[in-house]
This record gives sequence, structure tokens and C-alpha cells, in this order.
Amino acid sequence: MTTQARAALLRAQDAPFTIETVEWDDPRGDEVGVRILACGVCHSDWHCNTGDYPVEFPMVTGHEGVGVVEEVGDKVTRVKPGDRIVLSWMPACGHCKNCVRGQGQICERGAKLLDGSRDDGSSRVHTSDGEPIKQFAFLGAFSEYVVVPEDGCIVVDQDLPLEKLPLIGCRLPTGWGAVNRTAQVPAGADALVVGLGGVGMSAVQGLRSAGATRIIAADVVDKADAARNFGATHFINVADGDLVEQVLGIVGDGVDYSFDCIGLGSVQSATVEVLRPGGKATWVGVAPIHQKSVELNAWEMTLFQKSIAGTCYGGASPFDLAPMLLSMYRAGLVQVEELITAEYSLDQINEAYADMIAGKNICGVIRF
Repeated sequence: MTTQARAALLRAQDAPFTIETVEWDDPRGDEVGVRILACGVCHSDWHCNTGDYPVEFPMVTGHEGVGVVEEVGDKVTRVKPGDRIVLSWMPACGHCKNCVRGQGQICERGAKLLDGSRDDGSSRVHTSDGEPIKQFAFLGAFSEYVVVPEDGCIVVDQDLPLEKLPLIGCRLPTGWGAVNRTAQVPAGADALVVGLGGVGMSAVQGLRSAGATRIIAADVVDKADAARNFGATHFINVADGDLVEQVLGIVGDGVDYSFDCIGLGSVQSATVEVLRPGGKATWVGVAPIHQKSVELNAWEMTLFQKSIAGTCYGGASPFDLAPMLLSMYRAGLVQVEELITAEYSLDQINEAYADMIAGKNICGVIRF
């Protein structure tokens, strides 16, 4: 048996999404069939279109989904039909070396993140004439219905407004966790966040949670009001002049912590340059896979004792961060719904990505 669903497919690099009816196979042993309610419009999916990620086409993307479980395989134990879930694009297995160390965000299954198929190489989804379709990040949630690994399902309390929470699946834990888990920013620190999409604004919130003193938010689009709403004390429009010079104009000797939430080499370099001695830069945005170097002053790195950290999914297992952030959301300690500044139908997905690239939104969401 199969389940038909409308989905947004990428059929070639630098091509628009096409809306097609696809067919999903029934869930196998450890798989779960999910009816999708909403999915975030995130830049990571767009990397598949631009060639920044080496993927095969056709592919259904979308990695920030929420939905309701409809079917489960005969080996599934974590969820049951009727459960409301947030999808995790890293299906932490729980038993590999990294998971056992408490690092489910870098589970060994991540090696197949861009592969788009099951472990045995088969596809869960195909066109009506049998053409296999790749499934980005184990999910492919730009589809009305998906079949995903059980290990990618995080159960949400029934009373929470699930359709308003897709960002719990990626951007909120990625940004908030980069501050509080990876960088471990202490109270009283000065910090810079560059790139004010959903990840960047979540990092700003993370700094507010940590008790940072001066929180400098920077973007090439004027997002001053929104940045202050999420906790920024200062805003820099990079279009007005050099980023480093503007930061030093606020904190003369540099910041203690900096966060690149874009993934560009020039920004990564700037986040290191702007550190005061002993400072730490955390690179949150995913750079194109072909970017192999970043320009740094190696002399300063040693004698000024600067450091750089990479972070994936906020530096903690999604099965740790997501439930914690949901509890904080319930208590009013993090803003989730406010990150969503535009909603689209599936048929408007190309418009949604055009708006994202133009910087019109903090976060856009596809509603099903």
C-alpha cells in the first residue's frame, strides 16, 4: 500500500520547486507515517537548490516539520498513532558512540544526512510512475504526509499549539543551544550575533537567557526592532559600514563571544577578528561544503588566546533540547511563535523562498 500526498520537489539545481503528487510506502519496522501540519522555510533546504550541498534529484526537502502520527511500523516503541510530534532532522539512534556520550546531535547516522534514502539504499517515496525521490535530512517535510525514522520523532504535549511550533525542530534549539550549550556564555558577557534569521534571533534569545550584558545583533537588513524584541541591546546594519569597526565603536576592545549565524567565510573571519583577548567565536551557520578555508590572523589566535567552536543542532541532542525549550515556551521564557513572521501555503513555496532570500522575514512557515 502507499499514501498519496502533495509535495514540493526539487528536480534540478537552480530550478524552482514543483508541486507534485507523490506516493509514500507504508512504514517499515522502525518507521513512522506522519500527517504534516506545518514546516519551516529554512535556508538549509535552499542549499540543496544552490549546489552548496551535494544531493541527488528529484528530492523532497523540508526539515523543520510538525505533525500527527498516523501509522507506525511493527518495531516502533517511541510513538503511537495520534501522537503530536516535532520532527528531528538528526534521528539520534541512542546507541552509537556519540549518542552514548550524550551527543545525539552528531549521531553517526548523520553520515547519511544528505543521502536521501534508507540505510539499505531504497527510497520511501516515489512519483506515481515509480521514479524514486530522495528525502532530505531523513524527513522531506514539504509534503502533506511523510514516512520517517522513529528516532526522528519527538512527542509534544497534546495541549500545545503544535502548528505554531515547527521552529522547535531546528532553528530555536540551534541558536539558543549554540549560546548556552556550545559557548556556555556566562552572565555579564558582551556578545555579537551576525545574521538575524530564525537561528540568529534564537541566539539573541539565548544570550538574554544567559544574562549577557551587551547583546549586539547585526544584519544587512534593518531588523532593529525585532532584534530588540528578542533581547538585543544594540543593532548594527552591516550595509552602513564595516562590521568590525561598528562593533568596536560599541565595545572598544571587542566582545567576549561572537556567533556567525550565516555560514559565510567573510563573516566567520569577522567574528574572530572582533573578539577581545580570550574571546570565543562560535560558528552556527552551515557554510557551503566546498568552502575549505577562512582568513584568520594566526598570530592573534595564539597570543590573544582566541578560540573557535563549531556547533551542530545547538550542541546537544534534540531529544534533550527540544523538550526543555518546550517547557521554557510553556513558562514564557522563550519566544517561539514570534519568530514566525510570514505564513504560506505549499503552492506558495517559491514565493516563500524568494522572501527568505530577500530578508523580508525572520522565519516563514508553510501551513498544510
